[in-house]
Amino acid sequence: MPRLLQWFLRFSILNPICTRLIGAASRRRRDLYIRSGYIAILGVVLLLGLLSLTAAGRFSLRDLAAGSSSVFGVVAITQLILICVLTPMFMAGAISKEANPRTWDILLTTPLSPLQIILGNLFGRLFFIIALLIGTLPMMIVTQFFGGVSLETIIQVQIISVALALIVATAAIGMSVTRTAGRKAAVSFFVVTVLYLLVTLAIDRFLRTPITAGSTSSWTTLITPLNPFLVLEALLQPSGYVIPQTSNLFWPLSSFATNPVSSWIWVTCILSFFVIAFSANQVRKMGDRCNSNILGISKLSKVTEREGHAVSGNPIAWRERVTRHRNVGSIIARWGFVALCLLAFIILTTLFLTNMIPKEMYQMLLLFLLLSEIIIVTFASISLAASSIAKEREDGSLDLLLTTAITPKLYLSGKIRGLTMHLLPMVLVPCCTTVMLGSLIALLPDSYSIAGNADMIPLNTNDLDLSKIPTPIVFFLPALLFPIVFIPYIAFCMTLGLLWSMRSKGTISAIITTLFFVCVITAGLGLCSIPFGRIDFAGAIFNSISPVNSLFAIFEITSNKQLLKTTLFATNVQLGIGSFIAGAIWSSASAGLLRAMSASFVVTVRRLAGNA
Repeated sequence: MPRLLQWFLRFSILNPICTRLIGAASRRRRDLYIRSGYIAILGVVLLLGLLSLTAAGRFSLRDLAAGSSSVFGVVAITQLILICVLTPMFMAGAISKEANPRTWDILLTTPLSPLQIILGNLFGRLFFIIALLIGTLPMMIVTQFFGGVSLETIIQVQIISVALALIVATAAIGMSVTRTAGRKAAVSFFVVTVLYLLVTLAIDRFLRTPITAGSTSSWTTLITPLNPFLVLEALLQPSGYVIPQTSNLFWPLSSFATNPVSSWIWVTCILSFFVIAFSANQVRKMGDRCNSNILGISKLSKVTEREGHAVSGNPIAWRERVTRHRNVGSIIARWGFVALCLLAFIILTTLFLTNMIPKEMYQMLLLFLLLSEIIIVTFASISLAASSIAKEREDGSLDLLLTTAITPKLYLSGKIRGLTMHLLPMVLVPCCTTVMLGSLIALLPDSYSIAGNADMIPLNTNDLDLSKIPTPIVFFLPALLFPIVFIPYIAFCMTLGLLWSMRSKGTISAIITTLFFVCVITAGLGLCSIPFGRIDFAGAIFNSISPVNSLFAIFEITSNKQLLKTTLFATNVQLGIGSFIAGAIWSSASAGLLRAMSASFVVTVRRLAGNA
């Protein structure tokens, strides 16, 4: 083998770290299930889309080509969403294991160069994402049988997905090198990724301008190359999201405006290059930072004495609420989140009341704000609950608790109560926002209507032109009752997190499993609202059963044609009753899980400890 080629391969496929990661992970049953589930989900989406073409009864070549193009768009969006979810899951090992100082100490004793260590970790974990994308190519090519989709478009969609996986993977490697990663970093990937996507989508919606006056089509913006979903929209919907041919801006902004696909690829590659270079430069410094932080300042161990605290009520709840999360970072994160979200709501409402932003823009920005709050609070609750028992098992404190007179029921109920009180300020932020908004709509319906008066309006026709009907910004009653849905939902997420924290040996696996089940349950309930949305009362229940569904039902008034069959007041009442039913369902599910966990707690804990 030529010496130059051998040198190049030592940085890629022949890298010993890359070979070790691929060989070890390929035999794991969990990774097999993930790959199979990924292919199965895309296969089901493709099958349902193709069956809808024949069910519609349109067999002309033009109709089949247009239908095939829309099916390919749905498959591409689904693939991008799954890549956003799966890449942090595959990179969780790089965050938790390679962030361990002992792992880096062993690697630094090998003859591998710093760049080989970094690229081995990167390619070894990125291999699985690339394999998934290659596996979906045959399914995407099937859409070419009906026309409407070119091979060039399919390849561009795959390249966009590869670029997304690359930037997320390099960020994980950078976190592990700087030792800023830990147990919470795996969930931080989900939070930061989703929050970034929502923020850029909101900014893009705000900056969009129609190509002509009164046109529904709009030009792309400078934010388009910074969000893969916007890039995908510009690629797959060129008639609705138009890319300008020329731009008067200076380079590279002109390239951002005229070539969003290539700009997205270049941005991700350049950022990944700098992160890899920084990581390689930091590898050899890892051994000198055993007793220092990221800024190089030595950590001084300081023993301080404090007065004892009196424990009242459930001791486990007191421990979770008072002693476990008293560090400065946790306090700043919680109350900083509360302050920023409330400040954002006040600023948006002030801009709306002073007529600086239109009502439609105010409605859209509030929806994005509340979605971001719900996602952050949900992931925070999952992270805390899923790591609580597993963390105590890892540090040995669970063995001490089992020797006390604390019963499993007291232990688990104390965990839920303490974690709920700890997260209560964050949980109340979206609840207070919707309650305040619902109160304003109820007291001042005329001021907060999209067009005119928002009183009871009969809508007894099948062909509704809701653009000409005055409707409020939100349904006031489900907005007032949103805490009844959201708080029990968070309690269910915590209970599910405790269940898998009790059954899992490690913290990362517990968090990932809980995230997977919560996403599947929430997405499944969201899909159920599509067929049942045509039934009057059942549609109200399924539109209120999860916080995400409830939020869209509260805000997306113009899309609720099936609900708006009588009056706006009757629709408010139906969604309000659905909120009570949803809260009862989540509360019952949490209570059932707690009873089942209490019955099997001792057996499960001893089995994992090797005593059974």
